[in-house]
Amino acid sequence: MINIQGVKIPLYAPIDSHLIVVGGSGSGKSTAVLYWIYKAKFCNLDLYIADFKCSHEFSGISENCAEFEACYALIKKYYDDFLHTPEGGSGRIKILLIDEIAGLLSHFSMTKDGKAKADEIRNIMSSILMLGRSRRCFLWLSMQRYTATIFPTASGSADNFHVCVGLGNLSVDGRKGLFAGEHFEDEENLQYGRGKGIVLIDGQPLKGIVIPKVSKAKLLSLLQK
Repeated sequence: MINIQGVKIPLYAPIDSHLIVVGGSGSGKSTAVLYWIYKAKFCNLDLYIADFKCSHEFSGISENCAEFEACYALIKKYYDDFLHTPEGGSGRIKILLIDEIAGLLSHFSMTKDGKAKADEIRNIMSSILMLGRSRRCFLWLSMQRYTATIFPTASGSADNFHVCVGLGNLSVDGRKGLFAGEHFEDEENLQYGRGKGIVLIDGQPLKGIVIPKVSKAKLLSLLQK
């Protein structure tokens, strides 16, 4: 939803998109992601979920779900599926959701062997972002703070996101990194806070966004059916 002078207007974005959502603790990121998954549940969808911080917020949604260091094997599994998906896709949308990607990469980078895994994950994400659309394979990332270091240096991978969402009170640097070069013309009507922020959809100007108020527990129970 976008909010213009107190009037809420539905906002449409394609499910088959590379998506990134950024917001601090309590900004409503997890609820927003669960809501988008719920909206997509009636599509022909294969969902892989890498929940690095072991939040259990995505438990029971998909058979392809992993936590903490097991996320590495899941990401590799998705990538293998991606590599074996022909141009034009397989008739199903395939989404890899990585929650707290920055934390995952930081954790692996603490050791020599882990650093190799972190670099491999970066290269996998870059490949999906560059080539995934033609195979209907997409990357969804969630993190507390956006940083360009999650992608290979000078790869330009971040430019391939079709939907960028910033929730809560973004820092100046975080906002500039996520929405580089974009100007929000309706700044005075922008709302910050839980479930509120800014969205940039490919080919459109920046807009304010308000996530519908919905119980996270209710969404999870609906998705687990």
